[in-house]
Formats: sequence, C-alpha cells, structure tokens
Amino acid sequence: MEREKIASALLKKGFIEDSKGRDHRYFHHQINGKRTGVRTKLSTGSKYKHLGAPILGKIKKQLKLDSSQALADLVNCPMTEEGYTRILQVKGILNK
Repeated sequence: MEREKIASALLKKGFIEDSKGRDHRYFHHQINGKRTGVRTKLSTGSKYKHLGAPILGKIKKQLKLDSSQALADLVNCPMTEEGYTRILQVKGILNK
C-alpha cells in the first residue's frame, strides 16, 4: 500500500498531521478539535514509499482496526469518517 495514499486517507478521516521538525509524519485523530488518543506515524524514508504487511499490521493496530480489510477500506474510502468514528465508539475508545 502506498504511503501517500494512507496519509491522504487519514487526513480525510478526521486525522490531523503534527510533524513540524520531526523525522516522521505523525497523525492524530480528533473529533470537534479534541484528540481522541488514536494516532499513528509514517516514515518519510525513501524505502518506505510502499508499505508491506508488517508495517501495515502496526498501523492497523494503532488505528484500532481489527483486520487488514478494515485498513484497506479506510484507505480506499469505502469506510467514511463517520464509519471510522462508529468503530471507535463501539470499541469504547471515544468514551475514555
């Protein structure tokens, strides 16, 4: 999966990028301007333009998703921002 496609999808799904002066791209999920605690990072290194299964597995876990298909749906846009928010609500992540 392409790193830039993931970054673009995250920004469309309620994440903000907080990477000033850092060597990686950090993304924090927020609702109504408040961070939810869900976050991930993407390396900016040239060998990480295309991400394989091990790194995608880590991203999936950081995003609180249960399957690789759910991550693919988040990135490829069948899953909306509202759909992702519902997943976090069902898991009780937004109630903490």
